[in-house]
Amino acid sequence: MRHFRLKIGYLLFMFFWLFGFINLFSQTSRRTHYASESIVWQKTVGTVLGEPLWKTRDAYDAGHFLMIPLHHAFITADSVAIYEFAKFFKNMGRSELPEGQLNQVQIIYLSSQYITLKKRYGYQLNTSDIFLIKRILKFINIKWFLDVAFQWDQLPFFGLKNRLEFALENVLVKDETSYNRAVTDYELFFFAIASDISFITKNSSLLEVNDVEILKNINLYLIRILNSRGIFTEYGGWVFQKGYWRDHSSYKYSGHLVLKENLSIFKVENISEDSSHAHRWPLWISSYYHADSNNENLLDKIYNAFSTQFVTKIGVKNQNGVLMNNFVDGHNGLYRYKYTTTGSGISLGYGPYNLSGTLGIAWYCFLDGTEEFYKLYENSYPLNNEILKLYVGPNTTRVRNKLFKSPEFFTNGFAELIAQQASEISSANKLNNQ
Repeated sequence: MRHFRLKIGYLLFMFFWLFGFINLFSQTSRRTHYASESIVWQKTVGTVLGEPLWKTRDAYDAGHFLMIPLHHAFITADSVAIYEFAKFFKNMGRSELPEGQLNQVQIIYLSSQYITLKKRYGYQLNTSDIFLIKRILKFINIKWFLDVAFQWDQLPFFGLKNRLEFALENVLVKDETSYNRAVTDYELFFFAIASDISFITKNSSLLEVNDVEILKNINLYLIRILNSRGIFTEYGGWVFQKGYWRDHSSYKYSGHLVLKENLSIFKVENISEDSSHAHRWPLWISSYYHADSNNENLLDKIYNAFSTQFVTKIGVKNQNGVLMNNFVDGHNGLYRYKYTTTGSGISLGYGPYNLSGTLGIAWYCFLDGTEEFYKLYENSYPLNNEILKLYVGPNTTRVRNKLFKSPEFFTNGFAELIAQQASEISSANKLNNQ
């Protein structure tokens, strides 16, 4: 009898073990559907990766549009997608950089993120990767010390270091515009690239002694800037350079809440940056965090606060989908009224919620607490006409790759694919796992 009970017990154990294994296997099987297998991925991401996106027309857009597909490829171990990205960066590493400093850092940051992800997920760096790292190091050296660094209303500086030293003096002289000493997105991209290279080359023989000192010096400037320009708010958020852009033509009409012709200048004195440009902060913060262990406490605090900023002030949920207020502090006034690259629709400017189309490519999904928002965003496709109109806004006059153009981007499956990937990322992502 005892032997019988033992046998029954063993059979029950085996049954539940097998049931659990089958259940685990079925869950794993559901996760083995890779994005690169879909026709939409092949017609969008797969197609553009076969093009020389590092050229001037496409570099700025490519740095935005391909970031979420790049991260998703590594997060899901999509070997086909990773291989296609590898081919793209191998070709890019041997090619001329685009014209325009912002175009350059946009596409270089995409490439530094690619190598960062390879290291983080345990992929072996190959000769093309190492060449690209060395080329980026040369770029960092030249930009930091030698190349001209733009400055409004005067001759440029030689080297970003000198321009940032001027910016950090932080004392506006008479008749100086509010943004004259602002730290720009070009410089913040530069810091993110240098941070990625610091992470990639840790405990390796790729750096010369001089390179190590330069990267440390760049990081010191970064921390000075974050400490002096970032503000932790009373509601637990974080805002960068509050009020610095109020005199800029993009912001001079932000006090108006309704778009119409012949508006007069109406500034908001302490205006924050716009929510479209600010979408880069989640990955910039991640890059800065991993650059140096001394950064971790400050960057962890900024990351959590900026996550709160998005959830409470930037992201907006409504019955038809999700939107964004136009400014990081939750203000929803006009942006770029009659600006040079603004298209011909909606009275030549971005009205309330008109920057929401950035969600199609935005990196906010890397923040904490965004799962519900991004699930709503994913489920809002196909977009209804009201939301689509807000997303497209006045559009842009820039010549763009046909796959990056709006409104087609929102209706051909590309934006929906990125929305699905962003939703997955938002469910899994935390700063120390990025």
